[in-house]
Amino acid sequence: MINHFFVRITKSNDELEVQSAKSLAEQLELEIIHNEILSLKEDSAAFAFEGKRLIMELMLEDKLTKLSFDLNEGEVAIRAGKASKSNEVVAKAIGCKPHYRPCVLDATAGMGRDAFIMATLGCKVTMLERNYAIYHLLENALIRLKNDEKFMLYSQRLTLNNTDSVMFSVNDKEFDVIYLDPMFPERKKSALVKKEMRLFKRLAGEDLDADKLFEHALNSQAKRVVVKRPKGAPCLGNKKPSHEIVAKKFRYDVYLIG
Repeated sequence: MINHFFVRITKSNDELEVQSAKSLAEQLELEIIHNEILSLKEDSAAFAFEGKRLIMELMLEDKLTKLSFDLNEGEVAIRAGKASKSNEVVAKAIGCKPHYRPCVLDATAGMGRDAFIMATLGCKVTMLERNYAIYHLLENALIRLKNDEKFMLYSQRLTLNNTDSVMFSVNDKEFDVIYLDPMFPERKKSALVKKEMRLFKRLAGEDLDADKLFEHALNSQAKRVVVKRPKGAPCLGNKKPSHEIVAKKFRYDVYLIG
């Protein structure tokens, strides 16, 4: 778990990157470091800018590594460009219909990818992320998304909040669906886990209150709760869902409560 954060500026940073880094350091009240060759402890990480992209530098297996979130580039952007009710399993899980798109509370926003796909399907999505570092990486990804003409419309359907979902009153707003994607259990062979996800888990730490969040969702006024789980993983709270929707590598447990 990362407990100490810095903001890093190097000689190679241009004026825009330097100003962005200084603004972030002031906003978050973090120390600025100017190390050209960064050496971090296992519980430390540094924010830095590469162009307009905010990255996180941290150690993984004694090597300095970088993590950033991208919604308007890479695989997720390609997927978003093709997303439809017929080819996205999540559309069925959250209850999309030909002339109906639910209002979704994504209580475990993470990298924001599932929320983004739901937005491309036409849903308004409120995203909650409690982790300090993950929130700021995701916020930066959303800023870049909103400045991309290709995805600007979808970005307007996304709202991000830095808050603990367990403390969030789900009845303050009307949500049709509460979507949960708690951290998947550790696989026995860590080599099978993608480097990006291993970095993400280093930032996020363990998901120790997933069952508590699940019960909080079930006690809301939402019409359904959708939980994304790995194939073979037990149901949250050992509670059998109303039905399951199985995808290639995971499944959606759907609980109809309204």
